[in-house]
Amino acid sequence: MMLSQSRRTSMRRDVVLACQAVREHDFKLVATRTLDVSVEGVLVPMGIPLLTGEQVIVSFQIPGMWIDAEAIVARIVHNRRPGDEGLAAGLVFDVISASARAALAGFLHGRPPPLPRRGPLSRLRRGETGPRLADEGMMARTFGAPFDVDEEPEALGILRAVVGAWQSLVAPAE
Repeated sequence: MMLSQSRRTSMRRDVVLACQAVREHDFKLVATRTLDVSVEGVLVPMGIPLLTGEQVIVSFQIPGMWIDAEAIVARIVHNRRPGDEGLAAGLVFDVISASARAALAGFLHGRPPPLPRRGPLSRLRRGETGPRLADEGMMARTFGAPFDVDEEPEALGILRAVVGAWQSLVAPAE
């Protein structure tokens, strides 16, 4: 099985901006804000249905400049997976001036990526605590709180048993 490489060449940033995204063929308003932004495109919540490949005109403001771009709908988030926040469209900038792209890159520099919408770290997006590590209890017990000398951590006991078994196989019998 061959893993497919991502076609994305720039990192998305967790930036919510007021915007106007309109469908090119009838100028109907598609979205009024962004969910995340990169120098290559934006993810916007859809107000009306879009199809992959449709042309959209996007306009939003960053400090000191308006960004105006023509974009193509590259993907649709259908709100079927846990963590999806409704219907959304991923728009890839098709026509954007070099100065607008440079200004956008400067604005996005240093901003954090969006929190995952799916998987174990998606809990952080909802304001919950992150997932517990499998060995978190052992690490807290071993390094955080002292334990009795007579009491041996379970992992250390297993390790000693494995070493003892290995030594009995390798060491010559007397």
